[in-house]
Amino acid sequence: MWRGKEAECGPREGLGKHTLEPVMTFSIGDLSIKSLHVALSAGVLFLCVITCCVAGDAAFSRNGERIYAIASNDPELALQEIDLATKTIRTIALTQLATDDWPRGITCSNDDKIFCTTKGSLWSFDPRSQSLTKIRDAPSGANFWRIAFDPKIHGTFVTTDNREEPLFMFRKENEWIPVRMRRHPFPSCLVFTASGDLFFAAYGDLWHGEIQTDTFDGEDHFSVAAYRYVPLATLETENATPSEIGVDDIGVSRELIYVQLSRMGGSGDGWFARLSRPVLKPTSEQSLDLLYKPSERLPVYQRSLSSLKILGEDSHAGHIAVSPDERKVYYVMHGKHWLVSNGKTEELHLTKK
Repeated sequence: MWRGKEAECGPREGLGKHTLEPVMTFSIGDLSIKSLHVALSAGVLFLCVITCCVAGDAAFSRNGERIYAIASNDPELALQEIDLATKTIRTIALTQLATDDWPRGITCSNDDKIFCTTKGSLWSFDPRSQSLTKIRDAPSGANFWRIAFDPKIHGTFVTTDNREEPLFMFRKENEWIPVRMRRHPFPSCLVFTASGDLFFAAYGDLWHGEIQTDTFDGEDHFSVAAYRYVPLATLETENATPSEIGVDDIGVSRELIYVQLSRMGGSGDGWFARLSRPVLKPTSEQSLDLLYKPSERLPVYQRSLSSLKILGEDSHAGHIAVSPDERKVYYVMHGKHWLVSNGKTEELHLTKK
């Protein structure tokens, strides 16, 4: 999963007047990331850790009969298609991609259109012709990361590594709308439920929220409203490589949230787990209540942490996907394919197609 190859990273601007310079780079699977940046101000050293998903990505078709996953362990750039009815799997080579432009994310829209991200571009994918069609390139000076579809507003969301504009959305392929996200500019592993609830990872923790829409002068403006649902990151520091663990991949079924917990820098160690979904009530304005007071927020942390159950130890687990009706959950653990259907877990014994 880890490859000894450095990413080429230039300086980034951030923290007001201070400059963030990459001091350490890692390549995880097919993703090279800037994981540690340093900001110097008045002789004080600040460390800023940026997390991202390493377990690849997967998505169900809209009818729930097929799963499309990034073939992160394949020597070639490829996707995998799993047919649940025939229990078969086929590998689809992505010959249109440059060798250094790996697939990073995949999602499926309401009309069964499949979208993929690579570092440099956003693509649509046709499994019948096994071909990619480029929609757009990443903004200048930025890279794409993951992609997720929100069935509530029928919009597709794409994350970037740009601190100023970390998130974009589109409903039509010629749209490209920035989504405002104040103070916490690096969301990762976005997933949406059927009702439009948003879950993502930030600083290694699991967050819960929603996309809010405001209309000014006839134009829609989108923003993220979210709060930390459960503190899962084991943050630490020492004069060595810290063994920090954080949320690395997410899937949300009707009652449970599945997460992959992995090292935030360094290699090895990983746990696959599940916990209960939040049961917060909306406010009278039908918006999400973010529970500002500590007396309200702490019970949320206590309930969520007490529901956490470790299902297995595996640094290569992940590829979590949930069917549109939220009744099926697919994931990979210990090199095997697993499917949870209506609460029952079974191993998928797949035949190569």
